[in-house]
Parts: sequence; structure tokens; C-alpha cells
Amino acid sequence: MSNGTDTAALAELLGDDCAREILIETKTDPCSVSELSARLEASEPTIYRRLDQLQQHDLVSEEIRPVTDGKNYKVYQAQLHSVTLELTDEGFESTVSRRERMSDRFTRFVEHK
Repeated sequence: MSNGTDTAALAELLGDDCAREILIETKTDPCSVSELSARLEASEPTIYRRLDQLQQHDLVSEEIRPVTDGKNYKVYQAQLHSVTLELTDEGFESTVSRRERMSDRFTRFVEHK
């Protein structure tokens, strides 16, 4: 194990078709649960379960978007850049590379001014 990542749990999660499709669909543009449900032809409870698992591994981020009628909704975006597995004498070690979040980029920009 590496980077605080449970390699077996990560491999199991990435072995799930729905979890992989969520990562693909949210790689470029954030999506709501209802959008993901329609695109993947999966129930919203299934999407919520996979998003929860992906968030536990910090592979997706959540953002709240305001709507003109005063109600807010959540969108999700993939943070995963790459996963590397290495075979060692003790077993497998995984390294997860994540994309930098917009808020982190902004913070870094402000701190370096």
C-alpha cells in the first residue's frame, strides 16, 4: 500500500463498471446524480453508492451549484489522474495521482501573489 491507499479496495472499486463510467463521464465536465443516472442507465441509489465509494478514495469531488429558484444541487467531478500498481516482495503497492482542484489552484495563486 502507498499514499494511504488500500490497494485491494481501490482495485475492487475500479473493477466496478459503474464506478469507472462515473469517472469517465465526470472527467471533463461535472455532472449531477440525475445526469449520471440517465447517461449510465443506472438507478440514482446506485449512482449515490458509487459516488460515496469514489469520494472515500478522493477520486471525485463534490461542488454545490446554486439555481435561480433558490434550490441548490450537487455536481461531481473526477479527480483521478492515474493509478500505478507496483509488485513488491510484500505484495502490491498502489500510487494514486489526482488532478488538482480548482480551489487548490486558486489558493496557490493567491498565496504566491
